[in-house]
Amino acid sequence: MNRYEGKTEEEAVKKACEDLHIDDPKSLQYQVISIKKTLFSKVVTIGIYSISDVIVFADDYIKRCLRALGIEGSTEAKYEDGVIKLNIVTWKNKNVIGRNGDTLRSINELTRSACFNRFGGHYRILLNCDGYKEVKYNKYESMARHYANEVRRTHVTAILDPMTSDERRIIHQALTGYPNIKTQSLGTGHKRHITIQYVPDPEEK
Repeated sequence: MNRYEGKTEEEAVKKACEDLHIDDPKSLQYQVISIKKTLFSKVVTIGIYSISDVIVFADDYIKRCLRALGIEGSTEAKYEDGVIKLNIVTWKNKNVIGRNGDTLRSINELTRSACFNRFGGHYRILLNCDGYKEVKYNKYESMARHYANEVRRTHVTAILDPMTSDERRIIHQALTGYPNIKTQSLGTGHKRHITIQYVPDPEEK
């Protein structure tokens, strides 16, 4: 974590932007570390966070979650395509995953919230355990193609159950370029879901 000082927070941020060649101060992710005042002066110190700092924090937070659940395990972390990917390694896979992935999803949401509270930014964080996500993604890809074929045959829009953002992304990707098919995410929060719609050829209109 890099530190910068100034007489005011704005001055410290300006110094950081100049040093890091950042044009827009609003894009800078930082936290005020200390404010020291004397009779005649004031020094504000800010800390600039990198994605590595976020990964280390998320990794440690997940380990603390596991300990709170009474589960011994380790984590493997990497940053790929703008996503912090963390894989949990433990012999209690079922306890970590939970029914229909509920426990894993909850830990994921808690970790994302903790990172936001700590660093003040929104980060894409994806937790996995024992290949659970890969199996689920394959299932969703098959399901997406099944529904797409039904929609093409009946012209009736399919409304899928609410999914997490990474699961919705798999559906969208699986049906990208699929003839006569359009996917759309609707709803907010935990109710956000996908619809698969029929799109007629121009000559059909």
